Amino acid sequence: MIQSDYLIVGQGLAGTALAWTLIKRGYRVHILDRCEPITSSKIAAGLITPITGLRLVVSWRLDEFLPFATRFYRSVEQQTDTHFFELKPMLRLFSSEQEQEQYRERSQTHFPELVSVPEPLADPETFEISRGGFEMIGGQLDVPLYLDVTRRYFESRSWFQQAEIDPVNDLEFQATNVRLPRWNLQADKIIFCEGIHSQHNPWFRTIPFEGAKGEILTLKIPGLKERRVVHRGIWLAHWKEDLYRAGSTYHREQLDCEPTPAGREEICSRLSEFLKLPVEVIDHRAAVRPVIRGRLPIMGLHPEQPQIGFFNGFASKGSLQTPWMADHFSDILEGKVPLEKQLDLSRKLNF
Repeated sequence: MIQSDYLIVGQGLAGTALAWTLIKRGYRVHILDRCEPITSSKIAAGLITPITGLRLVVSWRLDEFLPFATRFYRSVEQQTDTHFFELKPMLRLFSSEQEQEQYRERSQTHFPELVSVPEPLADPETFEISRGGFEMIGGQLDVPLYLDVTRRYFESRSWFQQAEIDPVNDLEFQATNVRLPRWNLQADKIIFCEGIHSQHNPWFRTIPFEGAKGEILTLKIPGLKERRVVHRGIWLAHWKEDLYRAGSTYHREQLDCEPTPAGREEICSRLSEFLKLPVEVIDHRAAVRPVIRGRLPIMGLHPEQPQIGFFNGFASKGSLQTPWMADHFSDILEGKVPLEKQLDLSRKLNF
């Protein structure tokens, strides 16, 4: 039987960050993943946007999370001899007088060091810039490449296995470990990082998931030279050559991975409000984000079965938050620090 310190179920952004973190601390890690072609991680744009929303709010703990994430991704890039993360400028265009006023009120007090106003903001023949805007430095993770190189790295060392786990019937608990005889695996702990699938996991059935469906388009835009990520209601990000990605929608109905005509129309309509060039839709994808009520990630060991752990709920912030959170959770597992109460799994289980 293959012995590990940790089994990680799910190799999305959460499971990948946790696996790398534990490996770098010297633990034996084995990943089990369904290998589904479409998941919220696999279609994610990987954007790290410092200032978001109509109220122009600085992303939660940005000054802590972004430097940590940058160091983390650089380390994995070096380990895998791949490049998949970059800090890059982002352009926020205002769509209303309300946004202009919010910016005037907040830019000098809440985030003066995060923004600049280049002149001109952008090519006026390409973008609608009459209401103004600002530039900020964010980040972009090539999520599919990051996940793929991680999988190949772990596979080459026999640390990865394609498997769909039955969390009740496949697990056998011993005094100090957990076994999966069907897969010939044994570990001290098994950590579930399943994204939205955890809402069907009996161990976590009372966690208040509020999944949100997001749709993303891949577009061909001949003649567009803009390489910054442009935000105005939706985002537009360069992918490669003359291909761009645009999104995303946020809906609570029809929680599946099926693209919809309404989602396509919503993105194209919003894009036409600030982009003056014609676009051709090349691809259209959808997935469900793992949102948990309270909008914060959740982690911890199960209070009734401490060989089981949970690391989930990053919604659209996985690229930014998972590196730091994986490090924090690893500290918890090692007994170094107490778990932040707002992130504590036991608060959501309602036992």
